[in-house]
Amino acid sequence: MYGIPNMKLDKQEVVQRRVDLMAAEGVQFITNVEVGKDISAEALRSDFDAVVLCAGATQPRDLPVAGRGLKGVHFAMDFLTANTKSLLDSNLENGQYISAKGLDVIVIGGGDTGTDCVATSVRHGCKSVTQLEIMPRQPDARPPDNPWPEWPRP
Repeated sequence: MYGIPNMKLDKQEVVQRRVDLMAAEGVQFITNVEVGKDISAEALRSDFDAVVLCAGATQPRDLPVAGRGLKGVHFAMDFLTANTKSLLDSNLENGQYISAKGLDVIVIGGGDTGTDCVATSVRHGCKSVTQLEIMPRQPDARPPDNPWPEWPRP
């Protein structure tokens, strides 16, 4: 809900609508339950015909580098989640988010999460944004046997 910015996925028009449709069809949503703590995996297997694991990467990959602990260095999901929550709760008026307004921003990492951080920083009104990617540059064109969403090959 909060990890994907609203510019990519509107929470009221898309997410909440789908949740409401599934609930109307009989899906029960039980939140704030930790498997292995609040309920055992064995209980799930015995009580249900199927168990589907759907998990996101909520544990960030930290970089043990010089300057890591400096003020202004944040994990992507902390930045994105706080922004979306504040946007939905108060249209960013509560100030409960990490603002990039007027700042020179460096995003370390790529993919959807890195792109979301770039786009959110621009929407905040950052002074500049630079994105660093560890992976080699992807090819400008794909061969016919390498369609999206496969990883691009040279």
